[in-house]
Amino acid sequence: MQDLLTINIENNSELGPVVSSRTVAEEINRRHTHVLRDLEKILLSPNVDSVIIPSEYKDSTGRNLKEYLLTKDGFTLYMFNIQGHNDFKMAYINKFNEMENALQNKLPGSYKEALSQLLETVEQKEKLELENSMNKQKIAEYEPKASYLDSILQNKSLVTVGQIAKDYGMSAQALNKLLHDLKVQYKQSGQWLLYSKHHDKGLTHSSTTEIEHKDGSTSVRMNTKWTQKGRLFIYNLLKENDVLPTIEQ
Repeated sequence: MQDLLTINIENNSELGPVVSSRTVAEEINRRHTHVLRDLEKILLSPNVDSVIIPSEYKDSTGRNLKEYLLTKDGFTLYMFNIQGHNDFKMAYINKFNEMENALQNKLPGSYKEALSQLLETVEQKEKLELENSMNKQKIAEYEPKASYLDSILQNKSLVTVGQIAKDYGMSAQALNKLLHDLKVQYKQSGQWLLYSKHHDKGLTHSSTTEIEHKDGSTSVRMNTKWTQKGRLFIYNLLKENDVLPTIEQ
């Protein structure tokens, strides 16, 4: 036994549960043309066109053929005009009742209930939009960090303290002083050197610069440059002290 259908009439208002005349013909083992003929006789009576609705279907060859869609009242009206098939009648009437009850339970019973349902839908939508915005913000907050760390890890060259300081929006002198205050380095003979506990970590590399003076003499100056590992060390250390690079602020 086939399930009932739910359709919309041309104005798109809800028609409710219906059954096709083809389904009825199949279930009671009659030719569809005979069922159509009987229905058209019933349609000669007044006030039945709202319960027996003309429609069309495509057959296996693609042709548009006539059928009727019967509401519960239309189905009952038709079945009262034929003898027998009581089990079939009751099964379909029970199915109509079941579907109508299901549809009725889905609809708000009053204007107040309708407003309540609408408010709940709006609140759920706003909640989802807020969660979506929060997730986007979290992603945006994580992206700069990943970008900054990626730039460190992908760059294999040595960098000066001035280059690192620029990432934090400060001067080289300010960053050197901050690293001194954090017990990372000290200054000796004009060069910043790491305290002994950081010596063997591969954080820095000393380069030599030859300076030519006006009198033609030359001297050598040692400069401390940071490796990318050292740059990452500075990043983690400053972060622990609530100092972030500009891109993450």
